[in-house]
Parts: sequence; C-alpha cells; structure tokens
Amino acid sequence: MRLPIALLLALAATPLLAQSPPRGAEKRVPFEPGFRVYMIVDMEGMGSAVNGREVIAGTEGEAYKDRGGPDWWDHYRGLLTQETNAAIKGARLAGARSFVVNEGHGANRFATLEPWSLDQAAILIRGYPKPMVMSTGIDSTFGTAMFLAMHASPSRPGVMAHNYAFTEFTVNGQALNETGINALVLGEQGVSVSLVSGDDELEKEVRAILGDRVVFVTTKIALNSNSAITLSPTRVRQLLQEGAREAVRRELAGELKPFTLAKPYTVELTMRSSYPQAMIDKVNQLEGLEKTGDRSWKFVAPDAKRIAYMLDAIEGIVLP
Repeated sequence: MRLPIALLLALAATPLLAQSPPRGAEKRVPFEPGFRVYMIVDMEGMGSAVNGREVIAGTEGEAYKDRGGPDWWDHYRGLLTQETNAAIKGARLAGARSFVVNEGHGANRFATLEPWSLDQAAILIRGYPKPMVMSTGIDSTFGTAMFLAMHASPSRPGVMAHNYAFTEFTVNGQALNETGINALVLGEQGVSVSLVSGDDELEKEVRAILGDRVVFVTTKIALNSNSAITLSPTRVRQLLQEGAREAVRRELAGELKPFTLAKPYTVELTMRSSYPQAMIDKVNQLEGLEKTGDRSWKFVAPDAKRIAYMLDAIEGIVLP
C-alpha cells in the first residue's frame, strides 16, 4: 500500500520513538462472544474520594508510606469495585455479554480493584508494567469502551486533577487529558467511548473532546483539588448502572463515533516541575524525543499505539 506523501514527509522530517513494543505487547485478551465492553477504571474520579490518602495504598515506595494506609485504602478500593460492578450490571441489562476491566490507577502499582469482589464474568488486567498502561489489551473486537472514576487535567480545578506525568500534553495541537489520550488509542481500533464518570470539571473537558452524545455520570461536584460536594455511594452506583445501560443503547443505535485525529500524530508534552532532574535526564535518553524546553519534548507517531508505548516508557521512569 502506498503511503500518503504528507505522511512520508512527516516521518522523514521527525525521528520516531525507536523502542520495540514493550514486553507483553503481542499478547491478546481471550476472545469472548457477544457485545464486548472494555473498561478503564481509574480512582480519583470515584464517588466520595477527595484526598490522595484515600486513593494511595502506602506500599508504592518510601515517599508514599505515610500518604496512605488501610484505614482509607481498603474502604475506597472496595467502593471502587462496587462502582465497576454497577457499570457492568447496567451494560449487561442493555445486552453486553463480555467485559474486560483494565486497572488504570497507579496506586499499589496498578492493582486497586478487589478481584474477589469484582463481577466474576469480567476479565481483569492489572499490575505494572503494562505494555500500553491504561489501554493495554484493546483491539477492534470491542463494541464500546467505558472510562470509570476518571479525573480532569491539571488545567482545571478538579478533584486530584492531573494528566499522567505531564502538565501539558497535546496531539496535533489539541490538548488531551487522560480520557482523551486513551480515547484516541481506542478510536484508532474503531472503538468509541460511550460512558465516562468523574467530577463536573472533567465533564467540561470530556464534552469538548468527545462531544455531547457520550454519557457522563457526575460522581461529585469539585470545589477544589481536595474537596467536593459528593453523592452517597449507593446513589453513585445507581447512576452508573443507569448510565451504562444508556451508553450501550446509544452505541448499539449507532449514536457514537470513535475519537480520531489526523495521522501522523504530532505529540508535544511537558513534564511536571516536581520531578527531580534525574528523572528528566532519563526522559532525555528516550530515542525519538526532540527536546523543546527544559522539561518539554515533541515527537511524531505513525499510530496511537506508539503514543501508548511512550507513556509506558515514561511511567517506568517516574513510578517508584
């Protein structure tokens, strides 16, 4: 197949990330028949949670040992598992038959949900490192995707707002938060996002990126980064069940489209100022990144998986 001239010129002008796909990238999630739902489950955007100590296990490393603990962690990971089950139940009521849940929250090294309490029909992807972090295991056989307990980017006053390791992240000049980045990776596989849950600040970003037909479940109203007007866990689960049922209905009715941008992707990113110089020096060693500032780089990716591989490489540097 002949590549477009614009793509050839872009690839020639800018070096690509040269790393081979991370270990495990060739593995596939077992296929199951029926309408398939891929779920990314973060934690900061769940109902009730407003502070880092509620979403950190305290086992992540020396810097985290006093920032979390079982008094909070055990309760909130249980609530998060119940929220995930509520979404699965709602999707099942609308006709979904297969569920894959990817642990998207970095605490306890991406092992947050309770496998023994999770809906036992679900396949669970957990632990770290994972080849594509939050989008690991995605392929074109899924009918839709749902992003649960997500959070806003650091540009907004959302609860525990952040965006991976970055203060700024754009693709083709468009600012993308974690929802947008992963929606792009999934969209390239033809999979659209039908539901997102999180606080009201996240909803503003999601609408700007994914449009009005995506079902958004508001779990809390952010007052600032560490406080919110919250709903009861029971009410949040009810909303998630209803929202997931409606999301599958909209997907099956053809009301949703995958999120896509023009290829090749020009990615520009800036790392957080809180990271020590030693980490920045390691990022500088990644092949294919063109340095544009003290903590800023850009690169051109021929496909979205390459962006996900880059996220994995950087997460491997900044995670304890």
